[in-house]
Amino acid sequence: MTELEQMREQMNIFKEQLNKQQIINEQLVRSTMGSKMSWIKNFVWGEIIFVPIMLVIMAAFHASEGLSWWLFAFLAIGLIADATGDFIINRIPKSQLLSGDLVEASQRLLKMKKQRTSWFIVGMIFVTIWLVWFIVELVFKLNIPIDSPEHSSIVTFITLGTAIGGLIGGFIAWLIFRKMQKTNNQLIEQINQITQEA
Repeated sequence: MTELEQMREQMNIFKEQLNKQQIINEQLVRSTMGSKMSWIKNFVWGEIIFVPIMLVIMAAFHASEGLSWWLFAFLAIGLIADATGDFIINRIPKSQLLSGDLVEASQRLLKMKKQRTSWFIVGMIFVTIWLVWFIVELVFKLNIPIDSPEHSSIVTFITLGTAIGGLIGGFIAWLIFRKMQKTNNQLIEQINQITQEA
């Protein structure tokens, strides 16, 4: 065997090893995608289960406090829409994770991030409207005369209590949103590394 043939054989062996390594890396990325996306999938299913429980609790509260059923309907529509939107936005076919084109998967993850951001903003606007409506209704249902000394302190208490609860809930929602976006970023980065090596 000539020296040139030996070099060619070594190059072929090297290329074969690179191809095998590429396949292994791609399989690892696909496995990582499935495991990292699983917590988001579980969270969304938890949200879907939580919605009817929350609606039953709020229906009982509305009935006991004599609050408007329009307010309840607004809340119900918002919660159902939010859970439905999260299910649609965060869904990625298992077939794409296991055997689909990685470039298409990366584009899907980028689209998911954009849609999630828009949906998060819509959700925050909805929550703000509901909180204001809730405070107004609750204050009026207490039927305390405006000129009474208790009126100002009770309104302040209700407003502050609801606002603090809303801020805490909004902060928790933002933390979850940020973690979801971070998960997508990590997966996109891994896919980019694999596709650049190919």
